[in-house]
Amino acid sequence: MNNLNASPRKIPLFPLGTVLFPDGVIALKIFEARYLDMIKQCLREKTEFGVVSIIKNQDSHEENVSLYFSKIGTLAQIEDFDPVQPALYMTKSYGTQRFQLLSSQQEANGLWMGEIALLENDPITPIPKEHQKSAQLLDEIISVIQSQDLLGDAPFKKPFKVDDCGWVSNRLAELLPISLVQKNHLLAQTNPRIRLDLISEIIEDDDLRNQMMH
Repeated sequence: MNNLNASPRKIPLFPLGTVLFPDGVIALKIFEARYLDMIKQCLREKTEFGVVSIIKNQDSHEENVSLYFSKIGTLAQIEDFDPVQPALYMTKSYGTQRFQLLSSQQEANGLWMGEIALLENDPITPIPKEHQKSAQLLDEIISVIQSQDLLGDAPFKKPFKVDDCGWVSNRLAELLPISLVQKNHLLAQTNPRIRLDLISEIIEDDDLRNQMMH
């Protein structure tokens, strides 16, 4: 099955030391000229930018290690925009769709542009019986966030789809205290059921259930 959609397209990239999942929320403080211009353009044209993880080249011992990006990223749509100062924007964006990064090139102003192919969205997949515990854990975390009135700072937005493999696996992947490599591996899983399989294994193996609730 081919999970790539349509023909390649070019988008601006925002490389980060984190992973954005579809339906996840990311707050960014924008102050570099290249990103101020990028945000203005996205707002003006109502377009998205791409969030990709920065992966250092572990084999290189040079001081100026080249940037290497993850091969899978997520489109981000700007939702809130607050120009605190002329050269300082506070933004909140949410993940819409995953993409495969085919190539990347740095422009003269320092902004990275990427040629991407969109990946299909997760199909709606009911939570299987063996993963009800993982879904319940997420439900409990959401209840704690709501009871402490922290939803405005939560890394995800409504609607809460706690009966769907893709949504539950994405939210747990964001919340789990796991490595960037593991998060990228989870993001790259095209089958939401398999993604939830992997997450449930991580939770049980590392006894993260108790850690996340305390």
